[in-house]
Parts: sequence; C-alpha cells; structure tokens
Amino acid sequence: MKAYKIQFTSYNQPVLIGRFMLIFSRRRVDVTNFFFNKIDENDGQFIIEFNAEDWAAEKLLKQVAKQIDVFEAQLIINS
Repeated sequence: MKAYKIQFTSYNQPVLIGRFMLIFSRRRVDVTNFFFNKIDENDGQFIIEFNAEDWAAEKLLKQVAKQIDVFEAQLIINS
C-alpha cells in the first residue's frame, strides 16, 4: 500500500464531506487526513490523504469525480 492524496475543487457545501467519506468507507479505505480550504464564498478545495493500492486509488479518484460535482481533481502520491 502507498500513501495517496486526492485534491479537488468543488462547491463549498458541508454535505460534500459526507458524500465522499461514504465513498471511502464503502471501499474500506483508511483515510489518514482531511483538509478543507475555502477559496471563495461558493467554492472550496478538499484534500483527502489515504492509504491504498494503486488500482484502488485510481478507482477512488474516478468515483469522487463522478459522484460529486467536482471542477478539478488530481491524484498525488505522498512521499
């Protein structure tokens, strides 16, 4: 397993936290850290750090981008 980080920009809505945590819990992925930065009144940047296999991390990125209204998403390998 490797340490990964998904960073995405989306609407600044509290309900989004529950939506993407549900995605991670269904796949039984261990979330190690979560960050939120408010960009402006309507948008925010979410950063989720987790441990997973390569294939699982790619699927999580696709799932988050598909199920949540995401403007931009990227997967980063933590060193």
